[in-house]
Order: sequence, then structure tokens, then C-alpha cells
Amino acid sequence: MKKSLILTAAVSIISIATAGQVSESQQEYIARYETHALKVEPEDALINTDKEPNLKKGFVDLYNGKDLDGWTALGGTCTFEPKGEAIVGTCVPGSPNTFLSTDRDDYSDFIFSAELKWAVDSNSGVIFRGRTKADENGRVYGPQAEMEGLNSDRGWSGGIYGEAAGGWLYPLWLDAHKEARAALKEGEWNRITIKADGKSIKTWVNGIPAANYETDTYFEGFFGLQIHSGKEGEVHFRNVKVKELAPKKKRSLTDLFENGDFSAWTKTGGGPVSDAWTIENAIVQRGGIRPGGINTKAEFEDFELRFDWKISEGGNSGVKYRAQGNLGLEYQILDDQKHSDGKLPSHRSGSLYDLFAAPDDKPIKPVGQWNSGRIVAKGNHIEHWLNGTKILDIKIGSEEWRSAFSASKYAEHEGFGSGSGAIHLQDHGDKVWYRNVQIRKL
Repeated sequence: MKKSLILTAAVSIISIATAGQVSESQQEYIARYETHALKVEPEDALINTDKEPNLKKGFVDLYNGKDLDGWTALGGTCTFEPKGEAIVGTCVPGSPNTFLSTDRDDYSDFIFSAELKWAVDSNSGVIFRGRTKADENGRVYGPQAEMEGLNSDRGWSGGIYGEAAGGWLYPLWLDAHKEARAALKEGEWNRITIKADGKSIKTWVNGIPAANYETDTYFEGFFGLQIHSGKEGEVHFRNVKVKELAPKKKRSLTDLFENGDFSAWTKTGGGPVSDAWTIENAIVQRGGIRPGGINTKAEFEDFELRFDWKISEGGNSGVKYRAQGNLGLEYQILDDQKHSDGKLPSHRSGSLYDLFAAPDDKPIKPVGQWNSGRIVAKGNHIEHWLNGTKILDIKIGSEEWRSAFSASKYAEHEGFGSGSGAIHLQDHGDKVWYRNVQIRKL
């Protein structure tokens, strides 16, 4: 018995010692990725020994099986099409990496799962807690669970790659990763599962443990299904779903129409909201003949506001904030192509009206489709987001602000844009729809 215990202990020590060693078949990659400075060194790598999470209960499907509502392609021109149970992504030669990204961009702690199948082999993967770079035409960046296809000898599917963020973060090159490197099945659906809980990120490929990485940088963002740049590639994605875990120390968003009525709102200037503003199936619509704008009864100064919006053909509206009456900073909503205001860059959708123009290449969806807006206001710092991409980043009081303000319609309003005020949904005489209007104080 004593000899058996000694032998078991010896085997355990050997296993621990070799787990952190780079496999003989992986030695060539040590020099190849020497410049990837953010990668976990072999001796420091945490090993995922957990069983894959249960994927049956509590999940929400991110693909509705009909269309790509709730998704926007970012970063390139590779195509994505809904085809029955799957989303089909196809490489377009000459295009940069392209990510079909969730419009919602605040996923933090979760279990995510998707199945991939290659019709034409190519590199792929899933961005999670993803972001976009405002100064690089909305380039997607952040951690990605690699799904590198079947023709790679490396076998790092399930590893963590820093897309536009330093390269490899957690390569699968250790002896402990041998089973994960062989997890992909040719000609079959292959499942990637990601669990993100605070700093901890773990992955599984077809149920086999892969990465165990800790981040100090990425804690919230969107999901993105990748089609990699190249000459060819076709990847099918199905069963794309997420189960959110209880976030740690995070204030929840408040739905400004949570009661299904206008009890938190008033007509601009006071009085009850006109009957021409309606709520049906949780969608707020402005209709009728000039019912007037509406304001929240509560005022907000530092906040994050999220909302989905849809404008009618030739329509004009806006979401104003820090508003006194109908005067406030405005996130413009417009049919850029058919409304006359579209001739002025600072009057187009997503712009800070009459002050700062949203970029021409903003990821906007056509008239009649839902877009996702987001406003962050904290002190003098203002951000406008559209479909998961930051399109404006402004500092009130900066030299750039002073120049734009002095040439704007607001020049005579001292202190404009500062202090607290209402959220205002504008009546500009055109049909407009809102849903998921949610706010969080910062």
C-alpha cells in the first residue's frame, strides 16, 4: 500500500512538471511568437481541468433562425447570410478580418457556446468582450477564442488570441493541451464554449478543456463571429447562444418604460404624454400630428443610455440628453439619404447634432431596420455609439468643443451640455420607433 501511494505521488509530480512544458511538436512556435509579448509564458500557464458547463438550461439564442436582426458586420466586407439553422460566413478576397457582431456590447460574465462547420477551410473564431477602435475606422479588437480550421498543423483551436490586441494571449502548446489540440472533427459540427467570469476565461472545444486565462483588461463587450481575411473560406455557425452569469458589483440598467406605459415621462413643458405616443409589444412609437416631444420626469447628469431605434423613410428625430425642456445635447436620428438634413454632416444619424459629425463609414442599418444606440455622459466626457461601434468621443470645454460650439446654433446658451437634465425623445413630425430604452447612472 505504501509503495502504491509513493508511486501515485511520483506520477502526479511528473504530470505537474510536464504540464507546463511546451510539447516537442510545438517547439517551432516558441521562436515564431517570441514578439507576442502579452502571451502567458509556459511556466505561468493555468491549466483548464474543469468539465464543460451544462449547456441545456438558461440560455438565450443570439440568432433567431430568420434574419440577422441584432447583428452588424464590422471590420471588413466578408459576407454573412442567414440560411435556416445556420449563419453562413463567406470570405471576400481582399477584405480585412470581418466580424458579425452583436449590436449589444455589454456582455460581461457569461457562458457562450456556438457550433462551427467548415464548408471551405479557413481561420475563424469568436470575439468576446469585443470592442472597436474609434481611431482606426472601427477596427474590432479584444480577446478571441480561436477556431483555426482543419488544415492547420498547430491545433490551437480553443486558444485565446488578442485580435488587434497583441497577438497570442494563451497558446495551446503545452503537453497539458495535447488532447485539446486534437479536438476538432473533420466534416462535422465543432462546438466552442467560453466561460467568462470576472478575470477568469476558460474555453472548451467539443467538450475538451482548452484555455484557462486571466485578464486584467477585457471585462465587457460584444460577441463577434469571425471570417478571416484570405483567398477563400466558408464557415457555418449554428446554436449560437449565451447564458449570462450574475455580474459582480455592476449596477443594472433601468428600463425607462418598464411599466409598459409613460408613467416615468411627461410631455415636454409639462402635462401628460399625448395619446399619439403609443407603446405596443414594448415598442414606443411617435405617430399622429405633432404630439410634441417627451421628457423623463427624472434628471440625469452622468449616465449610460442604451436604446434601439428605427426611423421612417425621409424621417427625422433624435434623443436629447441633459435636456431642459427641448434644449439639450442631441444624438441625431435621421434618414440620411432622403431627409434634407442629410446634406449637413453634423445633422446625420449618430452625430452630436450641429456640433460633431459621425463618420461617413459608421455601421448604420437601412431605413426600416433596427439600429442600436448608446450614449455615455460622464462629466465633460461624451461618447456616441452605433451598433456596437464608438463613433464619437468628445470632451466638453476642449479647444475642439469651443470651436464647434461657437459656430453652432447653441452658441448663445451658456453652460450648454453641462449639468443634469432629462432624457428627451424628439417629435420632428415623422414616425420613429424606440425599444429597450435603458439607463444606468454612473
